[in-house]
Amino acid sequence: MIRKNVLGWALLLSLCVILAACSNNDESSDNESEIDETQETEESTEEEAEDAAEEADQSVEEEPVAEEDEVVHITAEQSLEDVMDELIALFEENNEGIKVDVQYGHTEKLTEDLIEGNDRDMDIYFSSDDAGYESLVEAGILNQLATKYLLINELVLVTGTDNEDINRYNDIFNNDDVSLTIVDPEHSLSGTYAEELLNQEEEKNLNADSIETAADAETAAKDIAQGDTDAGFLLRTDISDDDGLRIISRAPRSILEPFVYGLGLSDSVEDGSAARAFYDYLQSSEALEIFTNYGYIV
Repeated sequence: MIRKNVLGWALLLSLCVILAACSNNDESSDNESEIDETQETEESTEEEAEDAAEEADQSVEEEPVAEEDEVVHITAEQSLEDVMDELIALFEENNEGIKVDVQYGHTEKLTEDLIEGNDRDMDIYFSSDDAGYESLVEAGILNQLATKYLLINELVLVTGTDNEDINRYNDIFNNDDVSLTIVDPEHSLSGTYAEELLNQEEEKNLNADSIETAADAETAAKDIAQGDTDAGFLLRTDISDDDGLRIISRAPRSILEPFVYGLGLSDSVEDGSAARAFYDYLQSSEALEIFTNYGYIV
């Protein structure tokens, strides 16, 4: 009897061991299945990410790149600003893809900057100093064959339209009651020439007793028109019909000749370039007509 019970317990214990082993095998199989599914998911995600990245790269490569505008660099005399701004606007409007960048200044300073290498981008030089052009050609900066005279301007004596006391050139000299305005000679072409003229007249005992300096031509014209000063020297091109000014006389030719604006091209500018196109445009019939409208002699 005892032996039978022992055999029974032994069989029961063996059955439990077998069942436990089966259970472990099932769990191991389930775990392996879950791992396989996770690996498949991760691999699928990686493939999708790679496909998306390739599509993004293709999209970037296929997107057209905007072309940059070609820029023309001009160095020009300050007195040319109004007319040049109009010409530049017309040229850019009719020449898509070309932009004109202009630097205005007093002739002497512009020439000095070029010779000292402070203005290396210059393509076109537009100023009024013969000596400056010669020095720039000698320095190899300007193309001698492409340097030419283009415009003529002159210094004139003006007064307000309502001023009846100033009618002749000599009325401004040796007269305590007359005040005279010129533009700052350090920053303007008209001021430079006016100062030279007055110095030479002073040597002949023709003295302007009261001389005031204006910051720019616009301020000088306004002061003269309003009667804040009696008369002044300006460039012919500084005056318009709406300024309330009248011209008394031009500067005496025995002292001051009309001056010429020359147009120069950098020695590095090539034929067919945007700079060459604008250089040619400044000499076109359309441009010359606009220069004339501003009072220049062409």
